[in-house]
Amino acid sequence: MTVALFPPITHGVASLDAEPLDVGPRFVRTGGMSRWHRPRSGVLMDTRRIYSVWCGQHVGGSRRAGQLLTAETIPDTLPVCATCDGRAVGTGQETDGPAGRTLLHGPRGLTPPRHCPASRMDLFEALPGGTTGRCLACQDVHPIRAMGGPYASRVGIVQHPPGEALFAPCPFHRWRHPTRDREGRLACMCGRPLTTPQ
Repeated sequence: MTVALFPPITHGVASLDAEPLDVGPRFVRTGGMSRWHRPRSGVLMDTRRIYSVWCGQHVGGSRRAGQLLTAETIPDTLPVCATCDGRAVGTGQETDGPAGRTLLHGPRGLTPPRHCPASRMDLFEALPGGTTGRCLACQDVHPIRAMGGPYASRVGIVQHPPGEALFAPCPFHRWRHPTRDREGRLACMCGRPLTTPQ
């Protein structure tokens, strides 16, 4: 049995060689770990599967740490990381947490942002007249304004809520770092193209 994994959100630059995994084992650990962990997300890099677990560690990325071990169930006599267990159950990824307790956890970055990520940036296509622009991130039309003051002046689209055509999130950076690629199209800072619904 497998579990649905969350996107492998990162604050750093993601490798373009890595592929995000949608499903993974219920429990993971290496031979050197003292307890079993629940995977939050995972990537396939070359032929290695690397899992980020809910407590913040990574499992499977280092050859020195020992062989990656996976399991569907864990006997009651073996320890399971409480942080991983509570967060996996609290998000709804798992349902078999500690009996009699309600656990909740709301990971950041999984829901669309309150403001369009292109707000106050030059990620727009100017429309005739020069006072409005079509947002590259959500396709809505909004005013463009001078911003930044006298020493760092620039032009950007005003802050606005994301439109219904907000781009599909990057599997590693979600909606956090939109930019333009060399051809002027919308892309993530890691180089992955970002597409809006048609």
